[in-house]
Amino acid sequence: MKRISNQKPNCQLRARAYFWASVSVMTALMAACGGGGGGGEALQEPEAVVQSVANAQVVEGNSGTVALQFFVTLDKPALKTVVVSFTTGSTAKPGFDSPGSAKGGACSTPGVDYASFASQISISAGQRTGVVTLEVCGDTSFEPSETLKLTWSSAGSLGGSAVGTIVNDDVGGLNGTGARALLGGLAPTGRDANPLTNSSADGPLGFSFDKSNANCVVDKVTGLAWQRVNTVTKTFSDLAAYVSSVNATRDCGFNDWAVPTVDQLLSLMDASKTTGLPINADYLDVASDAMRGKYWSSESRATAGASAVDAWLVDTSNGAAVTFAAKTDSLNIRLVRGASASAQACNSASLRFEDFNDGTIADRTTGLMWKKCPEGFTDAACTQGSASSFTADNQIIDRVTSVNGVGSSAGLGYSDWRVPTRNELASLVDRSCSNPAIRSSTFPGVDSLSFVTATLDADATSTRVWGVNFFDGDVGQRLLTGPFRLRLVRAGQ
Repeated sequence: MKRISNQKPNCQLRARAYFWASVSVMTALMAACGGGGGGGEALQEPEAVVQSVANAQVVEGNSGTVALQFFVTLDKPALKTVVVSFTTGSTAKPGFDSPGSAKGGACSTPGVDYASFASQISISAGQRTGVVTLEVCGDTSFEPSETLKLTWSSAGSLGGSAVGTIVNDDVGGLNGTGARALLGGLAPTGRDANPLTNSSADGPLGFSFDKSNANCVVDKVTGLAWQRVNTVTKTFSDLAAYVSSVNATRDCGFNDWAVPTVDQLLSLMDASKTTGLPINADYLDVASDAMRGKYWSSESRATAGASAVDAWLVDTSNGAAVTFAAKTDSLNIRLVRGASASAQACNSASLRFEDFNDGTIADRTTGLMWKKCPEGFTDAACTQGSASSFTADNQIIDRVTSVNGVGSSAGLGYSDWRVPTRNELASLVDRSCSNPAIRSSTFPGVDSLSFVTATLDADATSTRVWGVNFFDGDVGQRLLTGPFRLRLVRAGQ
């Protein structure tokens, strides 16, 4: 029978032989043999890594450059220098000059919105935060608020991206609506929501007015100037003579006053105000500015020939509903100056809209991008499928969520579509047209159902929403049960 040896492994015998040796010698021997619970180097504390890079925004400015700062946060103070590398890039759909996307380059180049480059920052030992700073190029040309993408990487981190927003501060485009509660709990966008543009010091949230002149008020968002009167009433046929008399006296020093369009009147309306309150946003507790009742617009109701007997109006006693009245009626009038567009024939040639032939339309006047077709059509020309009908706000929200979902073909390459506000959707009405009252050569597929907006009726936020009827062009409050059509929008102020 083979004898089983009880001899210990050589390393353990050596350790026993030197049992009374110094602890340091024994530890070295055990480490060399790789046993006994191990010695080796002490564990080192893991290095700090990037925890987040926050989105950033800044008001554009009129000249020079302003700093757009992205704040970088580590998961703990750095033990040694942490390097964060970054590059800048466009948020535009590849191959498209998309509204709402900033252009990178050198600020000395016309049309460039920010100085693009690739670089890195270092966060020193003991620090937990750092700042990536980009230069935004100031100008005085109206553009919608624009975004850019900052892509970053750092050792030990997965990397990622952040969005920078250049907030427009030049006159033009559309005003906000003042509404804070929106359809289906949607978050307000643009000037109504942005803390950089919604100070209440110069008007209701989202609005901004210069009221230093006793006879007129200037809207610093749209650039329009308005009379400060509320007691003048005229029939439609008397409007021309009234305009001539005001221009003869050079009210506020100007002689180019005109009867406003519907859209211009809507730009003054605060959709958060309830019935009984002056809902014009330039009111600001100045009694002579308060608008109550019905106000003429310059736009006749489209009929066969030039003998229209009705004209469009905005009813400030009914939340700013847009409807029409006989031209023989005597209604209120408040004149405007600046940016008045001359009327054009229905579907006449226009440079306002750009069709990208991918199902999207850019509006050069407002800075908005629209889906060409109402939701439900499945092709870019609105010839396949049919317009969907929505009878509840949750159906509308579900559709928007689906369109913006990852990989959704209905998103047409974008993921930030939203339900338009009352002012945004009303801007598509073409009151030189009827049945439909829209530029049908640009926006086909419209029928007699109203299109929903995100703006709730302030008098009944749980039951009514503002809608736009493109059959005729009226704008009014509708029950949330609809039925509605839906046209989505993106970009803007």
